[in-house]
Amino acid sequence: MLSGWATGIAQLLVILALAPGLQGLIQRVKAMMQGRHGPGVLQPYFTLAKQLRRQDVRPPAATFIFRAVPRLALAAVLAGSLAVPLLWSPAPLGWGGDLIAVIGFLALERYITALAGLDQGTPFGGLGSSRQVTIGALVEPALFALALPWLPVAGSTAWPALIAASAAAPATNAVRFFALAAGLIVVLAETGRLPVDNPDTHLELTMIHEAIALEYAGPQLALLSLAQMLKQLLVIAVVLDLLLPWGAAGPLGPAVTLLKWGAAGVGLGVAESLSAKLRFFRLPAYLGASAALSSAAAVIQVWGGR
Repeated sequence: MLSGWATGIAQLLVILALAPGLQGLIQRVKAMMQGRHGPGVLQPYFTLAKQLRRQDVRPPAATFIFRAVPRLALAAVLAGSLAVPLLWSPAPLGWGGDLIAVIGFLALERYITALAGLDQGTPFGGLGSSRQVTIGALVEPALFALALPWLPVAGSTAWPALIAASAAAPATNAVRFFALAAGLIVVLAETGRLPVDNPDTHLELTMIHEAIALEYAGPQLALLSLAQMLKQLLVIAVVLDLLLPWGAAGPLGPAVTLLKWGAAGVGLGVAESLSAKLRFFRLPAYLGASAALSSAAAVIQVWGGR
């Protein structure tokens, strides 16, 4: 039991330290792709430190929900990270080390932040909450669908079974190709990046998460921003565990995992720089394509095994 708690605490400390760096890496790659100098990789750390020193303010119409949401959102993402073998296997939250548990924690974070948008009493907050919940209803099935190719072999949604089933499948075939394409769509949607959302703008027509965070300032904004960075890392780790599970075991497992996270950050920066913002009403078709790709991969996997 002590070892499990020690592993869980170590994992939380590592992802808390690395999540802003992953965000900085993505921003740096985007700047390079767009021909700009851009901020350094460490800029998110400086931004969080600055926000922690700022004065905490809140809208006149906000209630206790507004103040509680950043802490609750961060707690939900941290709990979800304990249900995934991020750096060490098995997952620290042994009994909850399940894909469905992770999706549940991500959904909990989404609806908690949506409450913050509604509690602000501003048009932008309500707009962002409505869009976030709508996209969440589309992303959650697509995220679960990523496991469809491995479920017939795994027979369970527990992480050890899913990872073993994915690792046993060929590294290069149509199943893996379709699954990776579906995973890229899910990551871009769940982390609020182009073509689903644009985290670098406050334009009314494109804001989703930024509309919810618009009224936050000071330490509350720092906690909310950190929760989003942790969520981004968690979603990337979940997709990599499902689709590219090799190298995570053994003494070099944590180092290999960090390299995969870095490569995923570079890939996200490139993919986002090559994307244009989709109209909101085209997002169901975009996310439906992810579920369709995962379903096609599952059909090929089952058909090819006969």
